[in-house]
Amino acid sequence: MAVLARWVATPFRGPGYRDFDVALIKDTPLGRRGKSELAVLEFRAEFFNIFNIVNFGLPSNIVLGSGFGIISKTAGSSRQIQFSLKLIY
Repeated sequence: MAVLARWVATPFRGPGYRDFDVALIKDTPLGRRGKSELAVLEFRAEFFNIFNIVNFGLPSNIVLGSGFGIISKTAGSSRQIQFSLKLIY
């Protein structure tokens, strides 16, 4: 009985998941007071799933169902890019 319970927990394997994220940051000093800056302007460009790799979801695991073993969805999101400016003073 213990062997059956262990088999039911993880009988199927799905496709691998790959995701590459990149962030580029540029700090620009603004003004000076003595030896220190008055403020810093930070620019950020963030790229999520930069190579736009499609990650497939897990296959259907209903053994007696008509779609058994068929992958019908994706996991994760497509490429997303966001830009931001932050003023630090």
